Amino acid sequence: MLCNFPQGLFEVLNKFYKISQNRYFWLTGAAYLLLMEAIALFWQYALETYPCALCVQIRAWVYGALFFAVIGSFVSRNFWWRWVGLTMTTAFLAGALYTSWYSWGVENGMIISSCTMGAGFPEFMPLDEWIPLLFRADGFCGQSPDMWFGLSMNETLLVTLSIPTLALVVLWLLQIPKAFTGQQ
Repeated sequence: MLCNFPQGLFEVLNKFYKISQNRYFWLTGAAYLLLMEAIALFWQYALETYPCALCVQIRAWVYGALFFAVIGSFVSRNFWWRWVGLTMTTAFLAGALYTSWYSWGVENGMIISSCTMGAGFPEFMPLDEWIPLLFRADGFCGQSPDMWFGLSMNETLLVTLSIPTLALVVLWLLQIPKAFTGQQ
């Protein structure tokens, strides 16, 4: 079936696949995620817009993706380790995207939620107690501040998380034929 692909599209997809082998791709992704976290902390501490439980959960998902993106930069040349890095980074970004969508639904009254005070992390990983500077939740759910271009913070997160998640899903899918054919 791949024979029916237009040659130009096949070349573009192959170049996109090769990007995942580049350490700078992974470091650029890590820098992007770090920038997202820096903006969140700026809003929290400089502008005194305190995050809610869902917001710090999104933050935790993004830190998880950041962790695996950094690891991916070290293992980008090895196919199977790159596969694991792509899988984990994509999974964490998808978790952040889902939580952002949920938070957006709460903000717009489409999802009825009883978001309580506190971060809501599990007992085995109380990030809000271990690193309160990053994960303490002092705000109320459903109250997202306005950011740029008239978008709320939740709407901005939906955009800024959707694009890299989609790119990583495409990259992940491009790895599948290579895994079965042994061309790595």
